[in-house]
Amino acid sequence: MPGIGRILTLAAAIALSPGAIAAGKSHQVVIEGMKFVPERIEVAVGDSITWVNKDPVPHTVTNAAKKIESGTIDPNGKWKYVVRRKGDIDYVCRFHPGMRGTIGVK
Repeated sequence: MPGIGRILTLAAAIALSPGAIAAGKSHQVVIEGMKFVPERIEVAVGDSITWVNKDPVPHTVTNAAKKIESGTIDPNGKWKYVVRRKGDIDYVCRFHPGMRGTIGVK
């Protein structure tokens, strides 16, 4: 049976491996006044973003090319997304294409 030192070393190696994604930070984007606030948000891989709809009409968070689709976010509704890749992700509201936002992922 391996000693506790070897078990801890193995656990540390797994946690630090490039494929491991640690639990990230939580961020929020408010949908209000027919805008995404903030319009651009900076996050890291593994972070989560929750969109909260404070408008009286439904909205979406949509990027067809990257296959991101919240579905309808009703008034007072929320949608959560966990970021998995680096790079900028531009998105729109499918119902109101003038509403635009960007996720900058480092």
